[in-house]
Amino acid sequence: MKKVVCKSAAVAAFLLATLGAQAQSSGSGMYGELGWTNITYKDSGYNIEPSMLRAIVGVDVHPNLAVEGMLGFGISDDTVTIRGVNVKTEIDNAWGVFLKPKTAVTPDLDLFARLGYVKAKVSASVPGYSASDSSGDMAYGLGLSYKLSDKMSLNADYMSYYNKNDVKGTGFTVGLGIRF
Repeated sequence: MKKVVCKSAAVAAFLLATLGAQAQSSGSGMYGELGWTNITYKDSGYNIEPSMLRAIVGVDVHPNLAVEGMLGFGISDDTVTIRGVNVKTEIDNAWGVFLKPKTAVTPDLDLFARLGYVKAKVSASVPGYSASDSSGDMAYGLGLSYKLSDKMSLNADYMSYYNKNDVKGTGFTVGLGIRF
């Protein structure tokens, strides 16, 4: 699991650095966010809480609107007991695209919403058997971004990533943002 976390973090850092270098030379208003997300997955009365590392790259298309892309990688699993059997669950990966309307509450604090689409692959296993499934849905949420400096921010948001057929996946993320 540690290798997966390190590899995921390295890939996200590489993408942020590469896009940052391109944005800096073009002055395009690009930014990146790297955060830890605690997911709550509810299905048939069971709550499962794995976590993921989430990377977002965005570009401001207007002072009050951005377009974003998201990648997520599972960093911890969770186990739930169903009819006496321990079932281990984890998020393998997730990707998404968003529109992000935003407004300044104060010079250092922005309130934002996200509206878009997320597709995720999740796995479940019991001794001797494992299965995985991927599915997508409309995603939406609200958050705050606090400017620490001209280039860095502290971000927090709450998202609904999936809500179909009595199955819900929501998550709270805390992360660090960098403007390029």
